[in-house]
Amino acid sequence: MTSSLDRLNELVHQAESRSRAKKLGAESEHAANQLREAETRARISSDKLREIRPLRQRELEQADTDEQQLKDLVKKLAQFKTAIDPGADAESLVDNARAEIDRLRKEARAALDEASKEAEEARKALRTAMEHYEQIRRELDRLQPALAANFSASDRILHDAETLFPGGQLSSLAREVDAASPFYGGLSRVEQYAQLKVWIGRYRQFQAAAETPAAGPDADAPVSPQALRLFHQLKTLSKQYEPGYIEAFRQDYHTDWPAYIGEAQEQLAQALDSARASRGRDALRGEQQARESERLVVAREAGKIALADLKALMARVQLPDEGLDEFLEILKLTVNGLGASDPELLELVLPLREHISGGNGLRAVRRNLDRLRQEQDEADAGPDPLRAQFIDLIAATQGKRALMIGGSVREDVRKTLERLFDFDRLDWEAYEDSKPAALDSLEQRVRNHGVDLVLLLRSFIGHSVSERLRPVCQQYEIPCLMVEHGYGPAQVGETLRKGLLKIA
Repeated sequence: MTSSLDRLNELVHQAESRSRAKKLGAESEHAANQLREAETRARISSDKLREIRPLRQRELEQADTDEQQLKDLVKKLAQFKTAIDPGADAESLVDNARAEIDRLRKEARAALDEASKEAEEARKALRTAMEHYEQIRRELDRLQPALAANFSASDRILHDAETLFPGGQLSSLAREVDAASPFYGGLSRVEQYAQLKVWIGRYRQFQAAAETPAAGPDADAPVSPQALRLFHQLKTLSKQYEPGYIEAFRQDYHTDWPAYIGEAQEQLAQALDSARASRGRDALRGEQQARESERLVVAREAGKIALADLKALMARVQLPDEGLDEFLEILKLTVNGLGASDPELLELVLPLREHISGGNGLRAVRRNLDRLRQEQDEADAGPDPLRAQFIDLIAATQGKRALMIGGSVREDVRKTLERLFDFDRLDWEAYEDSKPAALDSLEQRVRNHGVDLVLLLRSFIGHSVSERLRPVCQQYEIPCLMVEHGYGPAQVGETLRKGLLKIA
């Protein structure tokens, strides 16, 4: 073929492409209009069928119930025929009742059949319009890809139209679950429950539609691998987060799925509103806490200044003979900033305990001073006889940072145990199975070497605590001992002997 012939062939091919592209543009517009009309018709017919189906099905069920009741009444008429009033014309009433039941049944079936037929025909017409539009769009993209932006609205209609078919509904649901799964764990338990009900309800609705012969031969067959993957994905979310029992996961459970989904969506809306309100309250509480923290910082700084003034006053005057009123006024300012239990403050004013009285926190200071004096008196009285019972343990427990887990924290018991076994510090943490984050915090505390000894109160914790903490303690060579009963000194001492001294 000569070069001129090649150029002529290319010239004709370009002219043919331009002519075909121009024609395709007009055909695409026409196909888009047909698709839009078919999608509108299919959506209206589907909505109509969805609206009337429950009503008509209830009418058919009522007709069956009325027919059964009529049969029972006819039997009783035959049984008590001699006792019936001759002028009542019971046979005519039976015929009229039967005719009314038949009429109601026929009307309900006719309306349901008509809506089903219209929905099926509309779906067929929509499928034809979709295939025609897709064919023209593919050819147009090949010849004139720059025109694709002109058909973005029609392309969205094509995408939305897929949801009118069972297969499209499944794909849409699968995309929604894939997109939302990473954020599912951030929902509250009530939100998780309602959202999972919506998803499994929509899945079961698709499943029921795909298995129903009335769906029509044009209805998409279920994509088994995709449907199976989606079901396992939803089941995994249920097992992982345990939002609550949902009966729709049982394959033998059947119900009115549109009504089930509607109820779940209403629950989800209520849960979202409640969570939104809760977040608003949390934000307000956070602002209040921030303001309170700022106030406490300011108050503490003022308290430190007042404490310095108090020291200066005590060094300048001979208390209590002079300056007592000024002393009490400055003491009130100090207590307002540092609190009535500040150790440095209590140690400073202990010698003046007898002269401290009045309101504005001074009564609390006096109580703390009385307690402090009592502890000093007990220490001066000699060794603690109760501590003598555990003298053999002191070498193993002295200076250790101990952590006791379980039950309700009692400060008096904690301080007694800390004193008896000469712990450097004994922290007592309550634990609730409903708060797994607390267990994570305790485990991290062990990993960070924040404790030297762990005591577990068996009567007040679940198995999960021991199963989580014991391997970690073993890994970091930290004793983890189980107190079998209670938390008193005798029980704790027995556990420490067995665990630390290896006494059987």
